[in-house]
Parts: sequence; structure tokens; C-alpha cells
Amino acid sequence: MNRFALSRPLPRLAFCALLLALPLISAWNMAVGPDRQLKVGPKLGGVTQELPVVFSWSTIWDRSFQKAVAEKITEAFLFRPGLIRLNNELRYEMFGELSLPYVVRGAKGHLIGRGYLEEYCSRVEGRGLILASNIIPKLRDIQNHYRSSGSVFIYLVSPSKVAHLPEYFVDRVPCPSTQTARTQLVPQYVAALKDAGINVVDAATLIHSQKGHYGVPLFSEGGEHWNDIGGALAVSALVEEINRQAGREIVPPFTFSYTLTSASGADRELVDLLNVFFPPLSYLTPKLDFTQPASCEDHPARMLDAAFIASSFGHLLTKMMIEHNCLSRLNLYYYYAKLGLFGGTPYHELQRNLSEAEFERVRDARIVILEENESFIARANGYVDVLRDAVKP
Repeated sequence: MNRFALSRPLPRLAFCALLLALPLISAWNMAVGPDRQLKVGPKLGGVTQELPVVFSWSTIWDRSFQKAVAEKITEAFLFRPGLIRLNNELRYEMFGELSLPYVVRGAKGHLIGRGYLEEYCSRVEGRGLILASNIIPKLRDIQNHYRSSGSVFIYLVSPSKVAHLPEYFVDRVPCPSTQTARTQLVPQYVAALKDAGINVVDAATLIHSQKGHYGVPLFSEGGEHWNDIGGALAVSALVEEINRQAGREIVPPFTFSYTLTSASGADRELVDLLNVFFPPLSYLTPKLDFTQPASCEDHPARMLDAAFIASSFGHLLTKMMIEHNCLSRLNLYYYYAKLGLFGGTPYHELQRNLSEAEFERVRDARIVILEENESFIARANGYVDVLRDAVKP
């Protein structure tokens, strides 16, 4: 008797029915939104940019039409998530390969985005002074605008994971820069800004100075942003500077304690991008308990219009300041609002793709924080220019 399963009528019919159903399921997935699609396997981490399907002679000629159609059909396949995770799991377990070119695995399981590592390894001596000379006139224009109306303005420098834990990463790529050039950049840059009278909170140096002071690193193994302890330290420094400029306590501070727990949210953001069946999540991350000396229900800070123009490092800080420093009207303009306006309780995206006029509401804010990460200071982000254009008469 033949024991091959598909030689039996019922399994054979079921298999044939599945084969016939696959095109129908793919057609359904192509027709409906992502939330209604049928897929087998855990949802994939990360965001892919969908190519628009434009039918014209020009798109056929340059093959963009064919590429967009092929991508749409591939994305609609029922088993795509499971097959991708299976492939990635085999490569990761058998060969130690990561499926995502952007991610670099360092020592002790730590992951980092390649862009941060390449920037750190390309630093040259004296670069901080050059970058400072380029940005000081822009920051001075912004600061003068807010100072003239009695508002608070702070320029915040956030830390990079590579600069915090260089020993985990610098041997993973060619790294021709000198140790002096790597460690000199931020102090040199910040000193020049302060000499020019710019109100700076150097959270990068602050966080790096706290290395080894807590039971865990201030960057998690599977993420590239600061963890909750790092965020709370930065917020405390910001609140101190806000009250210093105001000449009195207009924003209440907090203190915190922490416990270690399993990773979630941003503490596992790069791990989730690996899209494997068994993600490496054996590490612990801190979760904070806050003590607030003032109740936010009737605190005047609730009525302060505040704006945070920032990269992805601003999300954690904005959420903390809304929930634990009583800044209920604080909004995060994520990459000068091109990627969204965030705020509220619970913290969420309020609006996407603000117009130029809507962004210019920051002109009248009473507290404005402008953040740049040390890996991109005065260079790539461009929202310093956008904010200066918004506040210049």
C-alpha cells in the first residue's frame, strides 16, 4: 500500500484546493488594505515603501510598471511572512548572518544601525569646530526669536549607541578614525556653541558619563535608542534648563526608580527587524517608576504651549514630559513634521504631513526644544533650517 499522503483522496483534494485558492487569496490581498489581508505567519517587522503602479508607455519602457506589479503580487502571497522568517532563521542560526544589511551585530549580542557606526568611524579631528561654525548663525537666529518673546529655547544633543559602547562595534567595520577624533567631536562642538551663547543641553556627554553607573547599559542590546533610564536622565537635564531660563520652576521635576524586565517597544526595535522565528530576547531592560512632587491636575505647566522638533530620539522624551512633567500641550514635530505630529495621552500620532503654515505654529510656543543626534549634528537632518525659516521675520 502506497503510504505517500497525497496519493490518498482527501489529502490530495485538500492540497489541490489550496493550490486553487492561492491565486484567489493573493487577489484578495491585493484588493484590500493591510489590516484585512490574509497571511500565514507572524507579521513582519519594519516598513516597506510601496511602489505606485502607474500604467503608461514611459513606466513600461523603464520597467517601473513591471517592478511595481511584481512587488504587489509578491507582497500579496499568503505564505510570504512565514517563508521570510524561515529563511532568516536558518541564515541566522546556521551562519550567524543577519538578513537586514542596515543592521550590524556587535559584541555581546548588541545590534546597531550601520549608518551610526560608519559615521563614528569617519570622524576627523577638528570636525566639531567646523560643524559648530556652520550651525551657530542658524541657532542664534532661532534663539533670538524665542528670547525676544520671553520664551525658552534649548538645543539638545542626543547620544549615539556607538559612541556609548564603541568597544562593541568598532572592530566590525573598517574604522580609520582615531580615538581622539571620535571622542573629541561632541565636547568640541558643544563648547563652541556655548561660547557663542547658545543654550545647549549636552545629553550625549551626560549619558556617556553615566556608563556603568546602572545595572544595565543605557542602550539595550536589541535597540539603537536610549532606554528609559537614559531618557529620564535627559528629561531631567531639560527640565533643569527650562526652569533656569525661566528664572523659576515652571515645569515640575521628577525622580525615578527602576526594575528590570523583558524587552519591549524601542528596546527591541532592531531585533524585530531581523524577522526571525526566535528573536534573541534574553536580555533585560529597565522600566521606571516615577515620583512627582506636584500633581499635574491643576499645575500651570499643563497650559504651556511647548514644541519638540526632533528625530526618533525625541519620542521617549516627549512621552515622559507629557506624562510626568505635566506638559500636556507638548507636541513632537517628528523630523520637522514631515513624518508626523505626536502628542496627547496616551501618546500617539496626531497628524501626518503638516503643511508649512501648520508647522509655523511653533513660532508662538513658550518652550521649544530642538534635538539633533550626535551622529548627524549640523549635517543631515535639515530641520534646523526649517525651524529657522519658520521663525525668521
